[in-house]
Amino acid sequence: MKKGLSVIIVLLAFILSACTDQGGSTNSYSPGMVGDYQENSLDRESNLIGEKVIKTVTLNYETLVFSETLSHIQETINAHQAYIEYSYESSYSPSGTFGPDAREYKRVEYTLRVPTENLSNFLKGLEGMEATKVSEQIGSEDVTQTYRDTEARIEVLNQKETRLTELLAEATTIEQILQIEDNLSNTIAERESLQTQLESMDDLIAYTEVYLTVSERQRLSETRGSGISFWSRLKEAVLDSIFVFYYWLQDAVIWLVYALPFLIIIGLLLLLFMGVSHWFQQTSFYKKREERREKALVAQRERLANRKRTSSPSIKPVENKVKQPTEAEDKKETPPSDQGK
Repeated sequence: MKKGLSVIIVLLAFILSACTDQGGSTNSYSPGMVGDYQENSLDRESNLIGEKVIKTVTLNYETLVFSETLSHIQETINAHQAYIEYSYESSYSPSGTFGPDAREYKRVEYTLRVPTENLSNFLKGLEGMEATKVSEQIGSEDVTQTYRDTEARIEVLNQKETRLTELLAEATTIEQILQIEDNLSNTIAERESLQTQLESMDDLIAYTEVYLTVSERQRLSETRGSGISFWSRLKEAVLDSIFVFYYWLQDAVIWLVYALPFLIIIGLLLLLFMGVSHWFQQTSFYKKREERREKALVAQRERLANRKRTSSPSIKPVENKVKQPTEAEDKKETPPSDQGK
């Protein structure tokens, strides 16, 4: 039991000493040399800036000759020891086209890995192809500090792994062996993870990622950029509208050609229907049916007229005459009391 405790105490002391050595290399200095230390640290930091930089480039091109442009890109890739990491080719239909014959234009998207030392020459090589550059974006990320920190952590883990291996050889009990092996496996896993991160950063630093998009167009614009005048933009808009209308007319004519058989069939069916209707109107059956229909309509009108005459009697005008009373009627109307008097 005492041996197990002694081994654990030794492990803790080793870990603490390793961390102290890592921090002491930058924090320990004598009071009389403050200025020298600050100058040395500033010089070291200035040397680290830009030492480990990850670059990315995004390019967009438009071209009238799609196949020739792709061939030029492939030649440029081979000439500068680059390689294609990812590619995706698709097609699209521009606005103003319709129908089954609508022209489809191609578009390809590349993810290229170009050696960083050949990046400038690679970009110059792309300028020689028959295409118009629509946009270009270049970005960079300084990972020097992260890279150095990862290296330092790997160095500490290597020292820890060496010391644990020595302790494992000196262990005498199973408990000690299990504890040391567990600690050793965790140390190795952490070191390998950091080593993978370091290798990934090395790859990104050594090879710049270039995102390249090439689109086939029916017409290339001659004016691009933010410094274009209003009249140039207006002229370009008019030319674009005329160009789109021209191709729209072509598509409309071709669409009519495709639809011509269906239009002919519909026209023949209409003519057949009209001919059958005209022939049916000339038959005796149709004429007799129309006569019966006319007679029925006349009889119906007569019944309605008779019904109106019987349901509305004649109204005689009333004479507004006032009847004058006669003498006999006056006598009858005179009360008896008036006669006695």
